[in-house]
Parts: sequence; structure tokens; C-alpha cells
Amino acid sequence: MNTAIDLSRSSGAHLSILLLGVAAPPPIGEFAENVSIAWLEERDRDKAKLAERLTAVKDILQRANVAHDIVDVYTELTSVDNVVAHKARYADLVAIGPDAAADGSLKHAVIDGALFHSQVPTLIIPGNGKPTLEPTSVVVAWKDSLEAMRAVKQGIELLKSAKEIHVGIVDPGTNDGEPAGEVGTYLSRHGVNFTVDVLRSDGRTVVETLNQYADDLATDLIVMGAYSHSRMRERIFGGVTLSMLKNPKRAVFLAR
Repeated sequence: MNTAIDLSRSSGAHLSILLLGVAAPPPIGEFAENVSIAWLEERDRDKAKLAERLTAVKDILQRANVAHDIVDVYTELTSVDNVVAHKARYADLVAIGPDAAADGSLKHAVIDGALFHSQVPTLIIPGNGKPTLEPTSVVVAWKDSLEAMRAVKQGIELLKSAKEIHVGIVDPGTNDGEPAGEVGTYLSRHGVNFTVDVLRSDGRTVVETLNQYADDLATDLIVMGAYSHSRMRERIFGGVTLSMLKNPKRAVFLAR
């Protein structure tokens, strides 16, 4: 909660909070009837806890004196993406705080709702991430793709506010021409000062290479395009987005 409040204050933004209670799936199979009463009682307890949490959060927000609205929803995990999508349509940015970022299933459901159903950029803030929209140092994970360009465009105000911008390109192809040439022109037109570094993986994964680069620069944030391959392909074969989100070492700004 403090992370969300800090973000709102640092940017002067209105804070819309979606407080989620995730229900256990209903019992099925041969013994469903025997456990249904216990399942219903568990749901009642969950709803009571969510109501208590809502009261507590409202109190925190009133004392924080930030412009806000809040809604609580109790739903199953399979519906979280649709719930988030509906709320995200009226937002400029979806921020996933440390608690949700630590829950893999919930995190990916929220990302699905924001990126795929609403096309709203998403900021993932892990427990060790810096909760700010005015970062000191930013790494742009660049490749010549639509998703990467959208991340730069949707994050341009954030990039303009940063003190240092580093465009990192992992193992560019020999026929790629000038590394980051066109995106560099775009950034320059927006008054963004940046450096470009070609990164050699040398047997490491793309994510390992980018994280080491960000570590060396003491970077607050990575800006990157998400899911240049289909979600199904990434879930089966793996991919840069999933690997970066598995255990993020710093805040990550995603768009697609």
C-alpha cells in the first residue's frame, strides 16, 4: 500500500486501487458434496477478511491525503484477468506491488488483463524495487520490435524524467544496421539523453545478460516490450518476458 501511495505522490496521479480476494476453486469430483460446506465456509472467511482489509486500506488512504478511489472484488483466479482488464481501461498505468509480484499466478493474471485485454502498460515492483516514476537510472532492453517500440513510446515521460538512460542491445544481428538507430532518433527528438551499449551474452541467457548490465549500472528500472512471441509459445518453450518476470531484481516497465 505504501508503494502505491508513494507512486501517486511522486507523479501527482490519481490512485485507483483494485483490492482482490482470490477464491479457491469450487470442489469437483466424487467427494465434492462432502467438502462443499467447508469450501463455502472458507469463502465466507475470505470475504470477511477482504472486508476488513478494505476498511483498513480506506483508513490508510484517508490519512495519506491522496486523490483515490478503491474497489474490492472477490473472484476466482481464472477471472482475475477480466476484472483487471475492466478496471485498467480507465487507467494510464497498472502497478503491481510487491505482494502481488511475489505471487506468480496472480502476477501473470494481472499482467494478462492489463497488457492483452486493455493494452495498458504495467509496472512490476518487487520487494527490492524502487517505487518511483522518476528513476535515477533506466535500462531500455531494446530490439527492433513493435512491442519494444511501444514500451519506449508509452514510457517516454518516465524516460524523460530519468537522469540516465542506457539502451542495451543483446547480440544484435550482423544485418541489423546501426544499433538502436531509429529508436535513438525518436528519443533524441523527445529530448532524452542516452547511451547505447551492445551486450554480448557469451553463453548467458538474454535475461542474465540484461540483469548483469543493470546491476553494473545500479539501475532502478528496466523498460522492455512484452511477449514478442505468443503467450502459449512462451509458456511452453520459455521466453525473455517470462524469465524476466519470474524473479525480477528491480522494477520492470512492460508494454506490448
